[in-house]
Amino acid sequence: MNVEQLAQKLKPWMQVDTWHTSHPKDSERFHLALNSAFSELGNSISYDDFKDAMEYLSEELPSAKLEAEYLAQAIERYASSAETISSYLSDVKI
Repeated sequence: MNVEQLAQKLKPWMQVDTWHTSHPKDSERFHLALNSAFSELGNSISYDDFKDAMEYLSEELPSAKLEAEYLAQAIERYASSAETISSYLSDVKI
């Protein structure tokens, strides 16, 4: 998996400084970013790929200002969620 390609698909969501919150608009942007990633890169994207892409993005976006432990936990939480969605899509062959 090309981490930079995946990062570009996640960027519209992560470039908003509230991406890590549970606000409904942030959830919507997350799902739209995943849809874009799956549409171009396929449904089988691993937790590690999501995590690597999000860490890559976090270095250049406003999220770099977040406390390191909080940022790491947020990335792990969203990478896990993205992997769950990826697994579902792969299982049902959408």
